[in-house]
Amino acid sequence: MQIFRQVFLSLSIVAALHPGSAIVDAQVSSSGPAVTIRGKIVAFQAPELSVVTNAGQISVKLLTQTTITGETAAKLAEITPGVFIGASAQKQADGTFRAAQINIFREEERGFLEGHRPQTSLPTHTMTNATVETIENLSVQDVNGRMLTLKFKEGEVKVFVPPNTPIMKRVTGSRDMLKPGAELRVQGTQAADGAILAQGIIVNTN
Repeated sequence: MQIFRQVFLSLSIVAALHPGSAIVDAQVSSSGPAVTIRGKIVAFQAPELSVVTNAGQISVKLLTQTTITGETAAKLAEITPGVFIGASAQKQADGTFRAAQINIFREEERGFLEGHRPQTSLPTHTMTNATVETIENLSVQDVNGRMLTLKFKEGEVKVFVPPNTPIMKRVTGSRDMLKPGAELRVQGTQAADGAILAQGIIVNTN
């Protein structure tokens, strides 16, 4: 169960950075192919959820154990020392990294996939899941922003965050969020009959 939770959270970060993809990633699991779908809710009549994606309308079945998490826009001021974040960034000539998007994890997600690694979905980007150690106000190429020192078990990296960087944070969710028009991502498995069984859903609460 812990292994699947790690896969689910990892895929959710990737999906957040690729809003144009209907099926962002796929892996093989013991219960069938694992898929991640992004789209908008057309209708929800438990346990069936209708989602429209770039590939067309898809029917998703919610399970008893399906988790629902809200995701909402956050401000740079909400990133403070001690917060655990995920930073997608590009390496700069001076060895620092320039943030493309920041995700603020919930406290219960602290330590998830901690470390610094290439971002498989974006070859020129890296993903760093780490704790914010220090924050400095500075200017880089005439852009005023904040330099975050991110500390993880194997070391640390510095990530520059310009003012316009998209920042998201996770909040506790519920089925009440599953309203028509809401954007969401579904992580689950595809059954032998083609049905999508939802293991986790992230809903954009904006």
